[in-house]
Amino acid sequence: MPLNNSASADKQGHAGQTMALAALAWALSGAVICAQADDRPFLRTTNALAADDDDGWEVSSTLLANRKGQALSVQIEHDLSATQRLEVEFGHTTRADAPEPEQGLRLRSLWVSPADAGWGLATKLGLEPRSPAGPERWQALLALSVPGLHERLWLHANLGLQWRRGDMRRDDAPREEAGLAPVAERRTWVGSLAGQYALSPQRTLYLEAAGSRDGLDRLLHLGVRHWLVPHKLALDVGGGRQNGAERTGGFVAVNLSFFDLNF
Repeated sequence: MPLNNSASADKQGHAGQTMALAALAWALSGAVICAQADDRPFLRTTNALAADDDDGWEVSSTLLANRKGQALSVQIEHDLSATQRLEVEFGHTTRADAPEPEQGLRLRSLWVSPADAGWGLATKLGLEPRSPAGPERWQALLALSVPGLHERLWLHANLGLQWRRGDMRRDDAPREEAGLAPVAERRTWVGSLAGQYALSPQRTLYLEAAGSRDGLDRLLHLGVRHWLVPHKLALDVGGGRQNGAERTGGFVAVNLSFFDLNF
């Protein structure tokens, strides 16, 4: 009996150590990479590129930080087919005026593949639930991607509509001062322009400019993607500035993406 108890204890100890190491590895990835994001490495822009795998998975962890606080987002993407991608994202922010984390559910549909036509066209439908950092949002986007320089350069353009519901806080202050009731729902155009250029097989430079017609969101973002493991593990390090009515000031964005995860 004592020998059996000892063996059982050893197994439990090894299992506990394994679980502890796994938890520590995940915690460290979140601590170092603890953002508002779309198709990585971009923060607002969706691309219209074909999936490498009809049944592929991607997991990304992103940290967006400014002087007021930090926001952490974890995004899980699954290619339902060569043309359909489902995205689920969870986020948390340290303060209401800190960077806003992206969270919600989105479906991207590829209608024209670059492999067939030399350029790509896609749509994305998304829902973001209301949170302390922002209102509930519904969004419908059209994304266009075109190559250049023998596909070392890709340019992406997005245009769409966003509906904000229950938005009765700071962005309605001018209406309240004017004696008008705050609106419960608003609609506005949103758009972005972005580009990515392959400096080498291991590094890609990316640039992004995005905003909304109502002036609440204005963003400029620049960074470099480093392939730590080709086509498997990428580290994105960038920075930028927001000049919208909701948030202003500089920020730093760090993202780690795991690709080709097949379960």
